[in-house]
Amino acid sequence: MKSYVIVLGLVAAITGAIVFFVLRDNQATSRRQTAEAQAVGFVATPATWFNGDDNEEGHTLTFAFVDGQNNVHSRKMDEITWYDPAKTYKVCYNPADPKDHKLYTADHKCGS
Repeated sequence: MKSYVIVLGLVAAITGAIVFFVLRDNQATSRRQTAEAQAVGFVATPATWFNGDDNEEGHTLTFAFVDGQNNVHSRKMDEITWYDPAKTYKVCYNPADPKDHKLYTADHKCGS
């Protein structure tokens, strides 16, 4: 019984550490991406793919954005399961490196 509690405690500690580092990395990414741009030509195409066990359904997202230097960046995102057609999206990017960008819902505050 004692070894069961120790193993359970180790699993909980490892899981907690993983969650902590993932959240910290996401927060650091969001803080770097202080500039905001409209997702231009946003197209969400329904897609189905095989994930190893089953077929999974989602979307392929295609869009572009213009950074502060008037450079156009285009992006295609495959196998997206979190897309919601009822929401609008924008791009947050790092002004020093516009290739460092991410798609967020319109209510997200860039740099937060």
